[in-house]
Amino acid sequence: MLVVEIDGGYHDKTIAKDIRRQEDLQRLGWTVIRFRDTDAENDAESVGRAIANKLGIPYEFKRRLATGSGMRSVRAAKKKTPN
Repeated sequence: MLVVEIDGGYHDKTIAKDIRRQEDLQRLGWTVIRFRDTDAENDAESVGRAIANKLGIPYEFKRRLATGSGMRSVRAAKKKTPN
């Protein structure tokens, strides 16, 4: 039973609420690990490794295909930019 929290942005304004929520989850037997949003964005592989390590499972990096919804947004933005 693992909860992964990604903090930053909005969560910087709700620290006390987030701590109470974490304490409640831990009382119910959940393990909570936290990452900064910038770590998740800039080094997702390290975050994935840390999660796998916490779960005691092997980690294998698998590169995503560049076809996800985020890539559609990138391509759309490029089309709007004049050359």
